[in-house]
Amino acid sequence: MDLLSMWEGTANNSMNRSLLEGEECCDVVIIGGGFTGLSTAYHLQEKQCSTIVLEQGKVGCGASGRNGGEVLTGYLGSMEYWTKKKGLHAAKKMWQLSLDSIDLIENIINKHDISCDFKRNGDFLAAYKPSHLESMKKDQEFMASKLNYYGIDIVEKNEIKNELETSFYSGGRVDYKSAHFHPLNYTLGLAKAAEKLGAKIYERSEATGVKRNSKNKFIVRTDKGKVIADNLVIATNAYSGDLNKIVKKSVVPVESIMIATESLPEDVVEALIKNNRAVSDTKNLLYYFRRTGDNRLAFGGSGRASSKRDQNRIYENLLEGMLSVFPQLKGTRIEYRWGGKVGFTQNMLPYIGQLKDGAHFAFGYGGHGAAMASLLGKTMAEDILEEGDPDNPLRIKKLRSIPFHNQHSKAVGVMKFYKQFQDRFFG
Repeated sequence: MDLLSMWEGTANNSMNRSLLEGEECCDVVIIGGGFTGLSTAYHLQEKQCSTIVLEQGKVGCGASGRNGGEVLTGYLGSMEYWTKKKGLHAAKKMWQLSLDSIDLIENIINKHDISCDFKRNGDFLAAYKPSHLESMKKDQEFMASKLNYYGIDIVEKNEIKNELETSFYSGGRVDYKSAHFHPLNYTLGLAKAAEKLGAKIYERSEATGVKRNSKNKFIVRTDKGKVIADNLVIATNAYSGDLNKIVKKSVVPVESIMIATESLPEDVVEALIKNNRAVSDTKNLLYYFRRTGDNRLAFGGSGRASSKRDQNRIYENLLEGMLSVFPQLKGTRIEYRWGGKVGFTQNMLPYIGQLKDGAHFAFGYGGHGAAMASLLGKTMAEDILEEGDPDNPLRIKKLRSIPFHNQHSKAVGVMKFYKQFQDRFFG
């Protein structure tokens, strides 16, 4: 399903980096050249800690360069839910982390003049049914009374035309702190920023094995070389292979797909999404969409295909979804279609921590990686430098495999069928 993404088709010029050959040594070796791994390298290099990043493809070829580019506050599930699960103190810290994550990205972009169409105009969460809007009103009250957060406004159904040119939804809410960007261009800019600070990034250099030597250093092997380092970071998220079985079995990859229209007249695309916000909805199998810097509509949803025929069908279904929201786009040419993997953990929150052998990890962003991954990369850098916050509510003490992980693809298929049924027949 890894077709050419719109982000790749419209990306800034990227470097052709060499693959690892021979032996290299550094303080920290990082597996994965996406948001998480590159942010870890960037923040370590700021403290003169030498890093090498090993990427099996090209920088940003995984989720970091294929996602919707929606840089959102919060997590999967409401903060009221997480307050009940983790307590008010932890929930307050979690919420602040989500705000800090977007501030961090904005600061990096401004500091290094990264051209990635970053727009911090907030996000609009569209209510699929009237009952969903009522839940949003309760959530707004909770956020203000318990978390002292007042950056949310409710949009009634009769006001939705102030946000979207559609009658598909029953209102929604605006969170003014969210943003959106060109995710691949941000990834490429972050890689260059890390390299300017001294990081080495090797592409087409898949890590094939990890072990400790007699001096207790990590040795990470690739087909044509190896890296010897004091510390190891695993930042592979939903693209985790067999390198570390515990990491692989602790994250469930779920396929998400996107389409993008041809470039539209500016007045047309401005009319669709009035305030240029990142948009998603409350369907169980949600839609998410936004304007791009070159006046396209990028529209995403869930997708799982086992054959070429299935692949065509799920993209056709997504196009039907786009036209159900914006019927005025009928006849508009779709110029790009692509897919990627989103990583989910068992408790639906991002994980950060260390394995028994001392390797650091962060993964499982559940669709919020465009915001949170850069921050958790920085957090891993702080942990390595022994500057981290031990009270981080996303930290887990022991990584455990998800039961029956090898059956997850079947489970995801059943779950999606069930959620489609819910969307159709229940509020």
